[in-house]
Amino acid sequence: MRLTADIKQLIIKCINGNLSPIEKNALTSWLAESPEHRAYLDDLLQKEYLMRDLKQWVSLQESESTDWSERLKKKTLATIHAQDKPIYINRIKRLIPYAAALCCLVLAGLIYQFGRKPSASRVNRIVLKDIELQHNHAEIRLSNGKVIQLDNKKGALITSGELKYADGTLIQPTVSNANLVATVNTPAGTMLQITLADGSQVTLNAKTSFKYPLQFTKDQRLVEIDGEAYFRVAKNKKIPFRVKSNGQLIEVTGTEFNVNTYSAQKSSTTLVEGSINLSANGQQLQLKPNQQATLSAGHLSQKNVDPHNYVAWIDNKFYFNETDLHTALQAIGQWYDLQIIYKNTIKDTYLYGEIQRTKSLSAVLEILKRSNIQFELIQENGVRKLLVSN
Repeated sequence: MRLTADIKQLIIKCINGNLSPIEKNALTSWLAESPEHRAYLDDLLQKEYLMRDLKQWVSLQESESTDWSERLKKKTLATIHAQDKPIYINRIKRLIPYAAALCCLVLAGLIYQFGRKPSASRVNRIVLKDIELQHNHAEIRLSNGKVIQLDNKKGALITSGELKYADGTLIQPTVSNANLVATVNTPAGTMLQITLADGSQVTLNAKTSFKYPLQFTKDQRLVEIDGEAYFRVAKNKKIPFRVKSNGQLIEVTGTEFNVNTYSAQKSSTTLVEGSINLSANGQQLQLKPNQQATLSAGHLSQKNVDPHNYVAWIDNKFYFNETDLHTALQAIGQWYDLQIIYKNTIKDTYLYGEIQRTKSLSAVLEILKRSNIQFELIQENGVRKLLVSN
């Protein structure tokens, strides 16, 4: 039975007898949809004595008086005296607590009926066999309000005051306003490379937002990243290149590094070449090549790593080298736009090897199944989910 929040309000107003003409028409239309709707409302209205007590209880609750139980007694006794047949007062007084309790039970039942969550049968669940990569287009939003759907086939973006594709196609002409800022958003299954006005190159991973000025000022190179990006920063010792990401600030003069802020609780910065300085919550770190900084719970830490484990995605590959299953599935979920759900406690599992990200999801999962992990792919109410078990 379809019982939306609007219909619930109409039924309550119908019980209280204060439906407007428009609301009466809306309720009539709903009743005409199904005999089940009519039977449901009739069942409520037929219990007149319960409805009367319920309305009495509601009116008392809305009263400014805090002693509503006494008012209930008075109203009940007044109703008794108005009846044709005499009833002994002492007997009625003994029944008043039971009447009040009955009202509460009826009200609780109605609240449950009107406010309960949709039943599982209403969930639109579909079992999926596979997910092919969609050719979704990245989007760029300019601070002047202009929104542009980018053409992935035309290659990288090049910024030098104007905005164009690598093949020379002009997107946004040169503007006099040096403060014009662009925000690029990449969807699942999409990568994008951007050449900034200073010659620095930034490669964006899927589901990433990157904010940067079309023209840098004379004394500042500042960008913001939310997601994952690989930076090749053009050298300029006079004007450091700064990256804001998830509560931290990265400062470099010329280097190559990767930033991953997919998780709001934990972000990582991996240095490939050069050196970088990081600061967060009053802490500072300096990274050397083959080192990684992690910001977690407001604390900065660093360790030695193999950068290839963290930057293979720029070659459009999943690369696993003693990678725990949860980390691997997080990367897969980001790329294919999946919600990962673990059906039980998964034992420690580590993966090895590399997989092209151009493959369909089923091909990737077949490889992972070699580690005795089982997967079920479904879609519930438009959300794609990967159920994991062993």
